[in-house]
Amino acid sequence: MRGLIGHFKLVRLVVWIGLTLSSGLSYGFVELPLKRLDSQTYSSLQALHRSAMTLSFFTPECSWCKKQHRVLKELSIVCRGINPVMVGINGNDSGYKRALRRMSNEFPAIIAPKPLQAGLENNHVPRIIVVGADWQVVANLVGYVDKASLMVTFQQEGICA
Repeated sequence: MRGLIGHFKLVRLVVWIGLTLSSGLSYGFVELPLKRLDSQTYSSLQALHRSAMTLSFFTPECSWCKKQHRVLKELSIVCRGINPVMVGINGNDSGYKRALRRMSNEFPAIIAPKPLQAGLENNHVPRIIVVGADWQVVANLVGYVDKASLMVTFQQEGICA
């Protein structure tokens, strides 16, 4: 039963991010407006998605999230295809903004919507979900991932040469 619940949560996550599953589920959620932390406007995942997208989950008081952000910043210079989007989870607006200022964030940043949080098996951070050009999840990495390992993941998925 526990495995079934975990599977159901994963399916909800995939539907929310707007990914096409082999079962043919539609991805209508990608156009829902999401609150942006960087500009105080609303945007959709569809508007933020290019050839690929890297969703980087963070919480306001997470030192490992800050280190993960630094790695993404370095890799985004070398590999323009990763398209990082910061996703605040388990916090509040002021905490997210403070954390993004401390990180000197230049990436788009959104607040994780409740359905997206509910779709995650757990809310552990840092977490990176890599979404390919065809809206398929190509990697779901929980915990800090060093620069070399992350680059290997991007290269294996053809996101970065």
